[in-house]
Amino acid sequence: MMQQVKKSPVPGKTPTPAIGRSGETVSRIVGLLTEQILDGRLAPGQRLISSDLVEQFGVSRGPLREAFRQLDAERLIDVAPNRGAIVRRLDVGEVMALYQIRVALEGFAARMAAEKIDEGNNRSYFTEILERGQRHRENPIFAAFIVDNREFHQAIVRLCGNPELGRLIDKYQQPVFMIQLRQVIGTEQIIKNSLDEHDKIAEGILSGSPEAAYLAMQTHLHHSAQLILSSPALNNKTHIT
Repeated sequence: MMQQVKKSPVPGKTPTPAIGRSGETVSRIVGLLTEQILDGRLAPGQRLISSDLVEQFGVSRGPLREAFRQLDAERLIDVAPNRGAIVRRLDVGEVMALYQIRVALEGFAARMAAEKIDEGNNRSYFTEILERGQRHRENPIFAAFIVDNREFHQAIVRLCGNPELGRLIDKYQQPVFMIQLRQVIGTEQIIKNSLDEHDKIAEGILSGSPEAAYLAMQTHLHHSAQLILSSPALNNKTHIT
């Protein structure tokens, strides 16, 4: 077997990055921008200035362009020739289409979660996530609730043990969570209603009833869609930020 020789760096010359370094950089940028979009620091319709992000993240334009491409594929931003990247602003038709897909995928996930609830530590894990969300009944802070709401939905997907299903669902969840963060009217009642519906979903899953879990998830997502479609965050085209 040929022995690999480790070359010493040449003085005055920048070492060639290791294979995979660029991919890690792209993943880091995607993660940072996704976080900023989903927590509201980057608002729908906001332009992403490449020169600012290059400086902020300490990266070159190549990985940033690839990160933009991935975020565009995940429907979090729009990248258009001569316009650059803009945080995605969904219209009514797109939201309706997203929810139709979510009902199909997350309804299936709820069924599967009910079937697998007694495998491994699924029951204790899911119960812990469910109980964590109950804190919002006494202290309803909407931004914090959105985080735990997302965790509740993702926990159901994790119970399925199907990473591909998880990635697919996450793709259609993220744009909706981005809009939900900007709901500011009647948030305490929204939180209470969502928690009540989460309890119904959990009841179906924890009782091992796939049909009850599916119907509860379907009802929850239909109500969520109605709220989103009536939200000023979706319908106000002049000032969504």
